[in-house]
Amino acid sequence: MSIIIYTILKEYFVEIHNHPVKARIMSPVSDENVFVFQTSLYYKSKSHLDANQPASSFTSFANAERHLLQYLEEFQNTLDLGGEIAQGSTF
Repeated sequence: MSIIIYTILKEYFVEIHNHPVKARIMSPVSDENVFVFQTSLYYKSKSHLDANQPASSFTSFANAERHLLQYLEEFQNTLDLGGEIAQGSTF
């Protein structure tokens, strides 16, 4: 398995129900036309046992940012409705 080095383009720090959530948008150094994001926590709804991990590979920074912000909004809504926190990426 080869190592992929990323450039961090933007970081977000938000608090959702007293849980600090870190998120970042990155691009691989080897391919500046690919953008990914990761979050430090995931959310689980009451009806699913597995955490909702975001789809995280995009072809533009704007799409990655839009999907990340949408994911954080869904995170808030799920916790508002009684969802749970799950461990995300470690960074």
